[in-house]
Amino acid sequence: MSTDTPTWHTSGLQVTVHTEDNQPITLVRRLGAGGQGEVWEATGGRVAVKLLHSRDQAAAQRLAARLRAVRLLDLGGLPLARPIALLRPPTLGYTMAMLADMVALRDLMTPRGREDLARWYARTGGLRRRLRLLGRLAAGLAQLHSRGLCYGDPSPVNVMVSESLDFEQVYLIDVDNIAVASDLRGGAYVTPGYAAPEVSSGRLGVTSLSDAFAFAVMAFHTLTAQHPLIGDPVHDGEPELEEEAFAGRLPWIDHTSDPTNRSRFGISRAKVLTPGLQTLSRRAFESGLNDRTARPTVGEWCSKLFEAADMTLVCEQCSASFYGDKATCPWCAAPAPAAYVAAAFAHVPPTGSNVSGTAPLRRAVLVQQEAETSISARAVLPAAAEPERVLATIRFSSAGGLTAVNRWDRPLWIVGPGGGPHLPVEPGHESELPGRSGAIWELHFGSLYEPHRLLRFHRLTRGTDR
Repeated sequence: MSTDTPTWHTSGLQVTVHTEDNQPITLVRRLGAGGQGEVWEATGGRVAVKLLHSRDQAAAQRLAARLRAVRLLDLGGLPLARPIALLRPPTLGYTMAMLADMVALRDLMTPRGREDLARWYARTGGLRRRLRLLGRLAAGLAQLHSRGLCYGDPSPVNVMVSESLDFEQVYLIDVDNIAVASDLRGGAYVTPGYAAPEVSSGRLGVTSLSDAFAFAVMAFHTLTAQHPLIGDPVHDGEPELEEEAFAGRLPWIDHTSDPTNRSRFGISRAKVLTPGLQTLSRRAFESGLNDRTARPTVGEWCSKLFEAADMTLVCEQCSASFYGDKATCPWCAAPAPAAYVAAAFAHVPPTGSNVSGTAPLRRAVLVQQEAETSISARAVLPAAAEPERVLATIRFSSAGGLTAVNRWDRPLWIVGPGGGPHLPVEPGHESELPGRSGAIWELHFGSLYEPHRLLRFHRLTRGTDR
């Protein structure tokens, strides 16, 4: 057997390939596969290999040229597995940096076997983790789009997420699909069921809005455990109906006026989608199904997903996460835990004869009792360079008190109701938020003499609490 051909070892079905500079790489675990190729984890877990399928030598040469071009793109700081080295012909593919202990996003979409849906949903991270993982994915795609590029083929096998529930890392691994927006590429591979109708039909090339359509499908599927285009008629019908649905010729499953493609599967939308996320879904799959300009951008998805994640609580009985406006856990019916709403406001400092003031923002974080709640830069800084950086944590004790811990590199300020005394909380220190006649003091992320944002706390009331 030629050394240029992948060698299959019988022990563990391992594969050995070689890079262009003749470095051997042993593949130990297949991470995903599709019509375009396969992705494998290599020995050590820090490198992955994409093996590409090719119809002929000319196609192989075009793909190799494309991979070399991708290596020259400005992809720094993005959650992308950039190509490191090309494989030696006749094997077509490349190596890429890989984070250890990751699984494909598809593992969070549908349970395997006959496992109870609610139990599987909680076991794989529940609602809050799904919202945050999808938010990180949307943020990464938005950054890519801001550089005039699009990913081309977002799909559940191309998105890797942390396997451990303790982490929320997201990585895009199939970077040979990256293209300049509106680049019409003959023979480009797209994943059926996730590609936008105009791309899968070959009418138009890939754009940021075709990426946004694929992301919307992944987000809806991951949150509801149901593909938005596969209703009961498609699920139970002939394969041709699935092609019709993916081509945009059938209504989506939750169409507001056409019920012909409803689904009996999945999770109740009210459990897992906020009104804002439901609105984005309607725009993506109803008005935006065949009109790409009507679709929400991935940036819009990013904002709504993180906002939704901040409004979740964790059930003290079943450990599932759910939206905190409900009086009981929708998964097990246990009473919802006590919580505070930390509502964000913009502080406007005094100028000349004008007095300072505040303006409410449409952003809030729920602070659960007997838990530590992280306040990210995304929630309290208007244009954060590191939006997921934790600036503070809030502890809500069983006795009812709130304590702020400064995780930032500059002071926080605790300010009394009505702009009274303001007390600094230095980096690395903590301080109790006093309560006066039931009013909790505010937590400011800046001095009273400069524009900034603040959190104003009040007890959450819902359902039978009112």
